[in-house]
Amino acid sequence: MRKPFTSLAICFASLVSCLALSSQVEAAANDPLLAQQWGIFATGIDRVWAVTTGKGVTVAVVDSGSGPHPDLAENLLPGRSFMNSTETPDGNDVDNSGHGSHVAGIIAAVANNGIGGSGVAPNAKILPVKVLDQAGQGDARDVAAGVRFAADNGAKVINLSLGGATESPSLSQAIQYANDKGALVVAAAGNGGASDKPKWPASLDLTIAVTAVDSSKNATSFDQRGDYIDIAAPGASIVSTAKGDYVALSGTSMAAGFVAGAAALLFAAEPRITNSQVRDILLRTATDIGEPGRDQTFGVGFLNLVAALAELQRIFPPVNAPQVTAVGHVGETLVLNLENISEVSAVKWFRCESTGPAAAEIPADCIAIAKATKRSYRTSQADARRTIRVGIEYTRAGIKQFAISDAVGPFFLIWQIGSEVKLSSSTNLAKLFNSSSSGSRTYKVLGGACRITGSRLVAPAAPSVCRVRMNVVARAPFPKLTIVGDISVS
Repeated sequence: MRKPFTSLAICFASLVSCLALSSQVEAAANDPLLAQQWGIFATGIDRVWAVTTGKGVTVAVVDSGSGPHPDLAENLLPGRSFMNSTETPDGNDVDNSGHGSHVAGIIAAVANNGIGGSGVAPNAKILPVKVLDQAGQGDARDVAAGVRFAADNGAKVINLSLGGATESPSLSQAIQYANDKGALVVAAAGNGGASDKPKWPASLDLTIAVTAVDSSKNATSFDQRGDYIDIAAPGASIVSTAKGDYVALSGTSMAAGFVAGAAALLFAAEPRITNSQVRDILLRTATDIGEPGRDQTFGVGFLNLVAALAELQRIFPPVNAPQVTAVGHVGETLVLNLENISEVSAVKWFRCESTGPAAAEIPADCIAIAKATKRSYRTSQADARRTIRVGIEYTRAGIKQFAISDAVGPFFLIWQIGSEVKLSSSTNLAKLFNSSSSGSRTYKVLGGACRITGSRLVAPAAPSVCRVRMNVVARAPFPKLTIVGDISVS
């Protein structure tokens, strides 16, 4: 039997009316709409960005798709569509409704890019899973398939800003499957008002059910009531991305996005943490509002990221780890920084497959580099497209300890080192492009009025932009390297 689901958002408002609000907060970044995002500041999210921005965490938005949008593009992974029991790749992530894009922007709109606002976890990745049509309607069986896909494709958080009146066994089983794989499932509590029946899957114990409050932390006119409600978050006049623009939207859908982004921040801050621990921390550290204690309107209270991060760091004290910085070029020398760490007895460099924060254990995807035991390491072609970490053994308070640094890289065999030349100039191409490979190089102008003469780029007399491609014939496993770069002539 078909179990209908719908998106949980209401009250589209024009961005003009949103921007008419008095701005009392100076933007902490160069995103022009950040000061209008009251929820970021009310929850203390801006005060934890110095520690965690969600990097390395994937959040699945199981909704109407996400994008395309310039403030999401950098953080969008290739999507997947589950509609009418049919699974199809959805690489363009086209959201004809705008709902899924709005939720995705709340979670992970790109920060510091000079456009729009910022997501709660601006360095997290969004996995768009399309299960709702343009009208915001869908089937529980498709939602279940989308949840399983998200769990199987690395999502640590799965956001369900949708709901229905009755339970679907297939979706319950899918949410259980996602929980068993380590994902935290966040669901919107519903917009039916105080007298409506609980929405599902928010009423399932396996999810965090999120209700909405306004900027004064009051319940909204659309908030539902019930013992199933776990936590409250910003959900009124929330500015975010939609259909290539920015709109203010209200609903428990928006509130769920805040909690999903908050969970991503905690997962990124501590890789050892489990989904049940993230849930527990978010609920235990919420600020009590309304009636004392847990109630049917606000659950445990209002989302508080400052308290949540403090509790996480109490449970998982920050690792006193070595540091290393890198540009990301094969052939550069990395130098170990041991600030505030003494009594180091051993150093070991590691080649890894992914990025990640400092840790007290060697990540599973890291392999020790033979004979790399000094306090510096020169990267080689073996490090191409991989990341590097350095681990140390040291003694603190008489106890032997191990710590491994943040991952740096990945490292590239070819790169652009210059992007500007003067009018009518002749510039050695080696000053514009470089490679660690000793293979032969060829160049071609793909666009613009520049010319290549031998190994030099000859610029035109008029301002323009030239697009140039460099090919390098390299050794296996990279028989051919290619880079395309734009050169400004002024």
